[in-house]
Amino acid sequence: MAFISDYLDWRGDLSFQIDPANEVDYYLISKIGCPDLTCLVSAGSRETALTEVVEAYRAKEGNNPLGAAASPQILTSFYRLPMLPRFQPLMLSGFRRTSDFENTEQFSALTIRIPDGHRVVTFRGTDDNIFAWKENFHMSVMETIPAQEDALAYLRWVLDTFDGDVIVCGHSKGGNLAVYASSMLPEELQARIAAVYDFDGPGFQDAFLKNEGYLRILPKVHSLIPKNAIVGMLLSKGNTQEVIACDSFGVKAHDGFTWKVFCNRFVRAEALNPNSARFGKAMAETLSGMSQADREAFIDDFFQIMTSTGALTLTDLTETKLGSALELVRSLGKNKEVQKLALNMITNTIADIRSRRGE
Repeated sequence: MAFISDYLDWRGDLSFQIDPANEVDYYLISKIGCPDLTCLVSAGSRETALTEVVEAYRAKEGNNPLGAAASPQILTSFYRLPMLPRFQPLMLSGFRRTSDFENTEQFSALTIRIPDGHRVVTFRGTDDNIFAWKENFHMSVMETIPAQEDALAYLRWVLDTFDGDVIVCGHSKGGNLAVYASSMLPEELQARIAAVYDFDGPGFQDAFLKNEGYLRILPKVHSLIPKNAIVGMLLSKGNTQEVIACDSFGVKAHDGFTWKVFCNRFVRAEALNPNSARFGKAMAETLSGMSQADREAFIDDFFQIMTSTGALTLTDLTETKLGSALELVRSLGKNKEVQKLALNMITNTIADIRSRRGE
């Protein structure tokens, strides 16, 4: 069994000219923008070498973790990539970051030039802030969310600023942003999108799947989800998703560093875990049976419960605080299906906290 860390051992000394960029590279590149690179990478077109950025970040931040929502492997790979000949030449530009609690908006993007001449536009997924996870749920009740509009504006800026084709990618919510932004471009700009990589991102409302721009870009979209997917089962995507072999469950399965790798690609699994398939079906049935007003009420109630514990980030959500939230949910006189979904999410989070402690 091998993972991304093994991939770096195997192929870290091979240049992109010798071994062209692949899906594993794009996942790694999508994670470079997870740390806060404000003031280290220009928000405009000026490029800075990855080696310089990582050195400056280490001096500024040390080895501070990125929060409970982030894989511990993100910083490990971030510090390792500049030491490998394959990734040393990467050039970074256009780092943008927005966090707006009042408007439930979290957005971050980065552009990376790789030695084959392509630029890779990366959108970050959900971070450690609870309001950022609320933004994910808004995808089920709103035609667009603020981060999607930010992503479209950012991608248009890249295409207006730089020549050549681009690859667009992202993990988690970043995958959704990559697909959305690429879909909403005019046809002449879509022609410059070489590929879109959506790593276990949530899907879209049914109306979006009929959008002409989405249907045009769909042949270029690569949607990868782990065998035990949860996040990637939220809403529909309208295309064939490639299932990746992964033995982890829950939040851990969402972490691409736990996905199996062979040679220069992720290992494919024959099918989704039956539990994941059932979860996706149950989620679709629950949402389809709810009015938009009911969905909005559920999201507001659920996240009010989370923040009523005094927590603002997932790191703050200790088992004790989640236990209090669990009791509060049980006392709610809401729709039973909504209550069931909230109970399931909280109990799974508690189980994940315990698993991280090795219990």
